[in-house]
Amino acid sequence: MEQVNQFIDSLIDEKGLSVDGDVREELRKDMADRLMTQIDNALINALPSDKVAELNEKLDDPNFSEQDTYDFINNSGIDTQRVILETMMQFKMLYVGADEADEVAREVRAESSMVESANKESGEIKG
Repeated sequence: MEQVNQFIDSLIDEKGLSVDGDVREELRKDMADRLMTQIDNALINALPSDKVAELNEKLDDPNFSEQDTYDFINNSGIDTQRVILETMMQFKMLYVGADEADEVAREVRAESSMVESANKESGEIKG
């Protein structure tokens, strides 16, 4: 959660808002809640339909915890890091503006491509 708060603080600063104390804390909390909701929605939307059905069944179990949900999503085969980064960049574009966030989004996509290539190469070497 500390990383989310740092990200939100950077958005507030980049936007040029001069808020301190309780007002900043309330703004940070509201923005973090909105961001986390968007991330959760994006992760669920990224799941294949069979995994969504399986998750829905699991959510009916009262013993299925929030941690179980995160573990399920992390083990579902989707690139959770990419989904989270893209969602954060979309959030930034909406909050700060497209011009400033565009460059960061390009950097994230480039970094994601490099990681993907490195993962493929390591898989080829092992296989």
